[in-house]
Amino acid sequence: MKFSFYHPPFFFLLLIILTGLHPTATAQSLLHRTISVRCQNQPLGKVMNQIEEKAGLHFSYQSKIIPKDSLVNFQCTELAIKEVLDKLLEERYDYSETRNFIILRYAPKRLSLVLDKAWGDQEKYTIKGYVIDEHTRQKIRNASVYERNLAQATLTDENGYFEISLSHIDQPIALRISKENYKELTTYYLLEVKIQQPGKTIRTEEISEDPGDLITNGLAQFLISSKQRIHALNLGNMISTAPYQASLTPAINTHGNFSGQIVNEISLNVVGGYSAGVNGVEVGGIFNLNKMNMRGVQLAGIFNINGGKADGLQLAGIYNDVKGSRTGVQIAGIFNNVQKNSSGIQLAGIFNTVHGTSSGLQMSGILNQADQLSGFQFGLINVAHSSTGYSLGLLNLISNGFQRISISANETTALNLALKTGNNNLYTSLLTGMNLKKEEKQYLFGAGLGKVINMGKMLSLSPELSCRYLYLGNWKDVNLLNRLDLGLNFRLAGGLRITTGPSLNIYYSDQLTVNPGYTDMIQRKDQFNLSNPNLKGWIGWTAGITLF
Repeated sequence: MKFSFYHPPFFFLLLIILTGLHPTATAQSLLHRTISVRCQNQPLGKVMNQIEEKAGLHFSYQSKIIPKDSLVNFQCTELAIKEVLDKLLEERYDYSETRNFIILRYAPKRLSLVLDKAWGDQEKYTIKGYVIDEHTRQKIRNASVYERNLAQATLTDENGYFEISLSHIDQPIALRISKENYKELTTYYLLEVKIQQPGKTIRTEEISEDPGDLITNGLAQFLISSKQRIHALNLGNMISTAPYQASLTPAINTHGNFSGQIVNEISLNVVGGYSAGVNGVEVGGIFNLNKMNMRGVQLAGIFNINGGKADGLQLAGIYNDVKGSRTGVQIAGIFNNVQKNSSGIQLAGIFNTVHGTSSGLQMSGILNQADQLSGFQFGLINVAHSSTGYSLGLLNLISNGFQRISISANETTALNLALKTGNNNLYTSLLTGMNLKKEEKQYLFGAGLGKVINMGKMLSLSPELSCRYLYLGNWKDVNLLNRLDLGLNFRLAGGLRITTGPSLNIYYSDQLTVNPGYTDMIQRKDQFNLSNPNLKGWIGWTAGITLF
């Protein structure tokens, strides 16, 4: 006797079989673990933490979708976690499992599938139908219809209609329908013969981490097709892995509109590509866009944008943008931006920014910026909200550091001004000074670096190394004064300090004659000779006050 797929007895038998195959129906399901809960006027967030501890699992969700501060009264004995969540959350959420995580998605509404036609074989199987709102019976547009194990997907049109053709089928078809704010719907289709087909292996699972916010990036929105953006909203944490992807543009690739849900081991993009992430090597002629993480090597002619983390080598001709944290080496011709923490090496032609903690080397031609610095910054200008690390530049603007002005005199110059910026670990000085006394004129400018060693609340020591160019009447002469000052600082009140101490001076000059009206540095009586006739040395002193 020949049975039709829609024959009622066959249909119910098939439903029972397939329900047994469904992963959440196994005894190992997290959602089917039983638990006892008792709480009275407790915040929902705290209750969910208690469930995690008792059941030995973790919940994963966007914090804004759960009213964690709302008070709940609830008690149960040996009740399945799914039922507990349904009661606590009023059945307004969808659940999925991966490893030891239960992923929550806000889904107060329900979908329904009206099947039009389904036919085909293992080579090609086509399904047509409509997706509607179960309550209002309105047709739903832009719902994602996909087979996760085959990584093939489509969207419903403005009438809620879809048609999807699946190829290389070697297992029962589990057609899933997802739409933002709706519970996911799954229907099953069983072919008469199971044939193992050759081809690429695609593994699909729910992820417990945030899938990233790449589609909120203005440039990424412009480059990614509207269908890919809609799939990203509908499918969220559903991510597949594949060995490779080849793209001409984000819209033209080997994974089609499903590319934003696939992590590739190798991704080769002629102009540019879009994927969930890369776990290996990614090369883009112009750009690479990853919704989530990059692990391995990522190279682009112009830019890389990652919605998640970046671990490994990231190289771009103009800029790299990472919405999460990064480790490894990041190099860009113009600038790098990391939204969270950065460790390793970060190099840019113009500037680097880290909105979290920078714990490695941050080097640029002009500007480095980090919210918290525990590593090393090297650039013309360095900025940090707080720092326990080191900043080396002409200006180091650190909120918990200092910006001090020093006014001093020494054995060669009557008036010296210095701007000192940085922190106790390392600061740099911009220096200027002059003598205006008749027959002893000189002008100087230079830079230095130093360190503050605290010796108590009122006393500190500041070893400082500096180099100053002295103008003595002729720009053709090279006159360089190198000083090692050992300043002893006495704090009087607030930011006012008195500074004094000895110095070691090494003076280089190729000047042969004294210019009228200017200081004679050549014939100093206190100097001692060094091996080079152009070098002279002497022991000096400094005394002054420091403000701020």
